[in-house]
Parts: sequence; structure tokens; C-alpha cells
Amino acid sequence: METDVLRNTLMTHLNTLSRNLAVVPREVLRTQYRKPYYVLVKEISTAASAYVKQIALAGLRIRQEYLPEAVPVINNAIQASGLLKQISAAAYKRQDIQEIEQLALALKKLIEDALGPIYEKHLGLYLSNECFGASPQAPQLYNHVNGCVMQDGKWIPLDAGKKYSFFILNLKEHSQPVA
Repeated sequence: METDVLRNTLMTHLNTLSRNLAVVPREVLRTQYRKPYYVLVKEISTAASAYVKQIALAGLRIRQEYLPEAVPVINNAIQASGLLKQISAAAYKRQDIQEIEQLALALKKLIEDALGPIYEKHLGLYLSNECFGASPQAPQLYNHVNGCVMQDGKWIPLDAGKKYSFFILNLKEHSQPVA
């Protein structure tokens, strides 16, 4: 689903909750209006989850064979961050869509940072046919986890089904004192 549609759906539900709370205390909503209140709470939960997931995982590329390695790293980073509780509070206590968006972007950054070591571990050189032509070109940096080559400072997906040679770079930091 498109991000704008998810945002509008969440905003609609948050506005409904906000209007309800303006005229009826939350405790009355929980008791006297229990059934419709908990339906609304469930709708907010579903919409907020979809919206935050859309923002936090937008542009994230992980090849199928690396999912068993990457998913636990992502889940651990999310759980350790405490951002899900903050997002929940922004939704249910303050009905603040901007705060939810900021927290979702913080979550995205956190996920990207957590995946950094996995991406670094699987860097290599992409050797295209142009590397071996009459006027050879330099190989490009390639990341096997996301299936992308580095072009102009950005990761660009490699064409599916294209034949290529991939050489793993073993990037390790070595420090030695200078004599």
C-alpha cells in the first residue's frame, strides 16, 4: 500500500480518537463505549504498524539467502531501541502523526546502522564485460546482500538475470604503529 494512503488512514483513526477524547474521558470510552473504542484501538494499531513498517523498511533490500542472518539483527535492533513503545504513546496518548513519522525515521536509521556490519561483510567487486573490453573500465563496488552496485555514491540495483563475476573484498581494519 502506498505511504500516503497509509498515512491518511492512520490520521483518520487518530482524529477519531482525538475527537472522542475531547468529549468523553478515556475511562468512559473503555467501559461504556467499550466495543467501538476497542475496534478503534485495533484499527489504530493496524494502521500505525503498517505505516511505520512502510517508512522504516522503505528502500531496504536484502536478498532471500541473507534473510536468516539479517532478520534477527533487525528484530534485536527494534526491540532494544524502545521506539515501538514511544510510537504507541504518540498514537494513543497524543494522536501525533508527526511524532510517529519522526520515530519511524529514527527506527529506519537504527535498522540501517544495525545492518551495516552485514552489508560490509559481503562487499565485493562487480566485474562486468566492460572491465575486460578494449578500453577496460574499473570494476564497481558490489554488495551481495542487497544486489546493488555503487554508482555516483548511491546503491543501484543490478539488473536481474545479468551474468556477472563477483570477488569478495575482505575489509578488515588493521592498525600498526608507525616507526
